[in-house]
Amino acid sequence: MTKEVEYDYITGSPNTVIESLNRSLGQFKRGNSQVKVGITGRNPQVRFNEHLKEKNWSRMVIIYKTASINFANIIEEWLVEKHYDELVNKKAGGGSDLSAIGDNYVYVLLK
Repeated sequence: MTKEVEYDYITGSPNTVIESLNRSLGQFKRGNSQVKVGITGRNPQVRFNEHLKEKNWSRMVIIYKTASINFANIIEEWLVEKHYDELVNKKAGGGSDLSAIGDNYVYVLLK
């Protein structure tokens, strides 16, 4: 059975959404033993399936959606930097395959 991506996202410029995303990430950290923040400009289900090959994550939740590569990078980098000690991220963010045309997503992986 395929695990499905969950879509519970907000949109907007970083300065209008960052506090809400910060609170959401705090809740995810309290309810799960492992949390990872990521971004993608590809199909989120395809990206989740790739993550599942590396680790048996319980869930992938899309928390932010934007057409802006810059906004996606800002959000991911800020969340990872702010919560780095409690995440399983190996780097401080960036370097992901984002889309210049179409949507980009910030997501959390949960276990």
